[in-house]
Amino acid sequence: MHQESAWMNSSLFLEWFHDCFVPEVKKNLKKLELKKAILLMDNATAHPDVETLKAENITCIFMPSHTTTILQPMDQDVIESMKRRYRKQLPSKLPFEGDDDEEEAACPIVQFSKALTLKDCVNMINEGWESVPEHALKRFWRKLAPYLENLDQSNDSDSVTIRDCNPAPISIL
Repeated sequence: MHQESAWMNSSLFLEWFHDCFVPEVKKNLKKLELKKAILLMDNATAHPDVETLKAENITCIFMPSHTTTILQPMDQDVIESMKRRYRKQLPSKLPFEGDDDEEEAACPIVQFSKALTLKDCVNMINEGWESVPEHALKRFWRKLAPYLENLDQSNDSDSVTIRDCNPAPISIL
């Protein structure tokens, strides 16, 4: 589906959800011998309502309004860690061997930028995400945990509720 503005919309999101996200999550659930998964989403206009995001053993829930300050540790800790790891990979991908073209051999960045594909970038982002330390993820979830209910209940309910809360600074552990 062509999207001239390169912005996400509901149609693209639904396509991604059903064609990419759901199959990958199901594969990982099976591999890890887990039963259920949760997709937490903000209230972006591109996200369709939760009723259209139905998939077996995958529950989609929207974060309540005014949770930016609660989720800030995700941006500051986990996502920043992934970005650092992604950026660290870029220099290692630069070609340093000479090329027949003297101009390109003199400037490996030009050669690199011509050869770099979107797939390369996505793979580097994936490698960056995979290398985020587990302790960073655990630290984020500990900060979010006071707002999650039913997280430790061992029933078969698909219900995990996020309590409404007043945004307040969260202490950094």
